[in-house]
Amino acid sequence: MALRKRLFCDAKEPLLPCKTYAFGMQNNRFCNVLIYRLLFDSGIYEKYLQFYSLLFVYKVGCSH
Repeated sequence: MALRKRLFCDAKEPLLPCKTYAFGMQNNRFCNVLIYRLLFDSGIYEKYLQFYSLLFVYKVGCSH
């Protein structure tokens, strides 16, 4: 009886092979990296555009 219980309590494999825990964690890390890169890149572009707009305002102001 104890042996049957032990076999019954073992973790069952998922129906789809790609739905393993390790694959899910890898996907989650990949998504986190993508989100981080998108946010980081947008921050860099925003800083660049702010700097460029300051230069543009300075050039327009000096030409008058």
